[in-house]
Amino acid sequence: MSTEQAKPKLWILANRKMVQVNTALEKFLPWLESRAQIVADPDIESITRENACELPKADLALVFGGDGTLLAQARKIVDQQIPLIGINFGKLGFLAEFTIEDLKRHWDNVTQLACPMSRRLLIELCVYDEDVPRWGNGTWTEFEPILRTVALNDVVVMAGPPYRMIDLDLAIDPKVHGSHTTQFSADGVIVSTPSGSTAYNLSAGGPIISPGIDAMAITPLCPHSLAFRPIVVNAESNVWLHMMRANEGTTLVIDGQDSISIKAGQQFLVRGYQHPLMLVQNPDITYWQMLAKKLNWAARPRRKEK
Repeated sequence: MSTEQAKPKLWILANRKMVQVNTALEKFLPWLESRAQIVADPDIESITRENACELPKADLALVFGGDGTLLAQARKIVDQQIPLIGINFGKLGFLAEFTIEDLKRHWDNVTQLACPMSRRLLIELCVYDEDVPRWGNGTWTEFEPILRTVALNDVVVMAGPPYRMIDLDLAIDPKVHGSHTTQFSADGVIVSTPSGSTAYNLSAGGPIISPGIDAMAITPLCPHSLAFRPIVVNAESNVWLHMMRANEGTTLVIDGQDSISIKAGQQFLVRGYQHPLMLVQNPDITYWQMLAKKLNWAARPRRKEK
């Protein structure tokens, strides 16, 4: 086998709208090209879930940007089942765990897939129009959704203007249990993955879920109830939400990036997606250390020095 054939094949998925990414890549690419075959370096805006399969086969995808860049690219390439590594140029770097120096230091282990690998659950969202029977009548696979997409972090229903509370009907596995689970009024609701449990879900008082667990958190936004607390359900569950009352501006938001207007009568199904994201972890820090370092998890109260 030639040296060129032995080099790992890479995709470069870079947010070139970030000046610091372009500056860093200009210096880093010669080093990288001497150690790997860059088989694709596309304009990330042009990639979709539908055309990602047209990119050349690769061993690893390097994402240069922040956590938002990684979220967007993960949704697009998850079906290709290529391990993804995030090089952080954003503010937090919770998903994009590496710096360029980290990547250089761990290069051999990264390319041999000897670094820790985190299997991240995505969720699939299907939105159905008013003419579909409630909960798909137990045969929802027969109906074509008006939107089908995936999320790495969360799916959020937001009341929107004029900012009255909305009414929702929630059902968990209605085909199994035969009826709705509960009805509630709130400013919205979050269905999050373990990856998204430290995002909007956390801010709304939802639980932190370890990334290795296949589960979803259902967290209401300001519910008009003393008793509606966040819950965690199996990722194999079918979580249905039916819009009983909506505002003119009620919106469904996917990973804080894509959105669709929704109206009363529509319903949507959220469930674990068939393909996970394989995310390469930085061996210098564990998930729980990251949680403590970057989100101040379990931080002690500040005490006055004597």
